Amino acid sequence: MDAAFVLAVVVTLAFAFTNGFHDAANAIATLVALAISPVLGFGAAWAMEVGVRRGLRRATTRADPLVLRGQWLTSGCLAFSHGANDAQKAVGVLAVLLLAHGTTQSLAVPVWTKLACSVALTAGTALGGWRIVKTIGRRLFRIRPVDGLVSQTSSAAVILSASLLGAPASTTQVVASSVVGVGVGRHRYRHVGWGVVGSILLAWVTTLPAAALLAALLVPVWRWLP
Repeated sequence: MDAAFVLAVVVTLAFAFTNGFHDAANAIATLVALAISPVLGFGAAWAMEVGVRRGLRRATTRADPLVLRGQWLTSGCLAFSHGANDAQKAVGVLAVLLLAHGTTQSLAVPVWTKLACSVALTAGTALGGWRIVKTIGRRLFRIRPVDGLVSQTSSAAVILSASLLGAPASTTQVVASSVVGVGVGRHRYRHVGWGVVGSILLAWVTTLPAAALLAALLVPVWRWLP
């Protein structure tokens, strides 16, 4: 689960808790986006995998170079959608903190915050994301190049659509769900790492409530401090 996503959700829920849920609609909308985006990622990947398998039924190995080249485009689209959604969560949290501190008078953030969030997101993905990459690409389901193309395309479409709608979504959740959708679309049910899927679901279910509760307990302390 993306740290920026957890941070954004935790801030929303924490302030909802401490303010008597006056802004409950925002908290509910955030949770709805959280619940729907992985389902959409799974469904889009499953449908696209079924369609691609039928379309490439008579394809030969000559199609492999085209698939590999296509992945450059789809991976770029996924990276763009990742930044468009996840970076904006971190920027939004900083905007709220700067406004609360009195540094700014509106939610319009300085340029340095956007640059800092972009650099942090890029560095974190490049340096610390390889274990997640191996889990999603090998332990959930060992994907082929064409499966990667399907997963990237469907994930980018879901995440970018969420960004255009202003809905927060977790890139990790959507991509992981799309990989499972690819495996189900190929009818390779036994090859899907259902044990890993269960562990991931457990992490999703427990992380947000625990972090939100801890944040809600710390907000009164933060307000009490001079």
